[in-house]
Parts: sequence; structure tokens; C-alpha cells
Amino acid sequence: MIISNRRNNTQSNLVYTVLLLLTGYGVSYFNSQLFNGFGTIVWLLIFILISLSFNSVRSLMVPLLNFKPLKSPMTYLYMFVGIFIPYLMLKLSIHYEILMDRSLIVYYKNGLVEGLKQYPLIVAVIFAPIWEELFFRGVLLFALLKIVKPIWAVVITSVIFSLFHPAYLFLSLIAGVVLACITIKTKSVVPSTVTHSIWNLYTGKLFLFL
Repeated sequence: MIISNRRNNTQSNLVYTVLLLLTGYGVSYFNSQLFNGFGTIVWLLIFILISLSFNSVRSLMVPLLNFKPLKSPMTYLYMFVGIFIPYLMLKLSIHYEILMDRSLIVYYKNGLVEGLKQYPLIVAVIFAPIWEELFFRGVLLFALLKIVKPIWAVVITSVIFSLFHPAYLFLSLIAGVVLACITIKTKSVVPSTVTHSIWNLYTGKLFLFL
């Protein structure tokens, strides 16, 4: 019975992943033609609907929508570390001209990088962190925790996460590890989502001043 349930969950998760890949590609491909640049919002809604449609996914996701960790001072320490480590790595990467796309480093050093405009900034700070944390640190991480050791679950999700951010590949890998650790420690995606949002706010606008 247990083996049968695991097999069903595995098949369900596979269908879920394929659906996400197909719809994600479709929304990305037709973003400008059909969605007038609002593809990220459309994708977030589709992602939530698909995720809630699968019992195995919903059972992983819903318990992680937990705000109680925000009452603990330790959570804010985790969040601070989650912002400080990528910030330090970014500054070191620019200073020593390593671990980042060469053109980005040149743009940063010469003050040629402009902050995001209003709508792209909203997408980066609000919508992107929500779906990325729900999927990478929520569904994917906790599904893997059921079948592999925590260190491998963190590594696998972080590597996949970094591949979605090729310009900041190494920094995204480090950020993915830190965010995964925050989620595991707090058993909630809320702190990691807030941390992710603050980091995107920094890279999208605040880097001009800090």
C-alpha cells in the first residue's frame, strides 16, 4: 500500500512537472504577443492553479505557507544572513572580477547598470519570489527531502535554481543554498520569500545607492 502510494505520488509529481514546463514555456514564448508583458503574473496564477490541483503537491505546499516563524527573532537572523552572504559575494565578484558574467562586471564597475523600471521591479520583488520560493524551496525541496539526504536536496534545488539565472549563476547557486537552509530551519517558505524579495529589491534598484 505504501509502495503504491509512493508510486502514485511519483507519477503525479512527474505529470505536474511536465505541465509546469509546458505552460511556463508557453507563457514565456507568447508573453509579448498574448499577455502584453504581463506573462509573469499570468504564469504565477497558472502555477498556483496547477499546484493546488495536485493532492501530492498541495500536501507539500500548504503547510509551508506558515507565518508563525516570523514571530521568532532567530528567523530574522536567518533572513539577515540570507541577504548578507549574497551581498558579500556580489561585492567580491565585482571587485575581483570573478564568478559573474564579464559584461555585467564591466557595467557595474562603470556605473552603466540602470535600476529596473516600475513594473519590472514589481515583478522582481513580488511575483517572481512568490512562485520561485513556492516551487524551488517548497514543492521541489520538500519532495526531494522525502527521497534523498537534506544536503543533496539543497544542492539539487540550488543548482536548478541557478540555471534559471544564468547571468548570476554562481551567486544564484549560493543564494539558493542559503534560501533552502532558511526554509528547512523555519519549515516555512514565508521567510525565504521575504528574503528573496529584499534581495531582488537590492539587485533591481537599491544597488544604485548601496
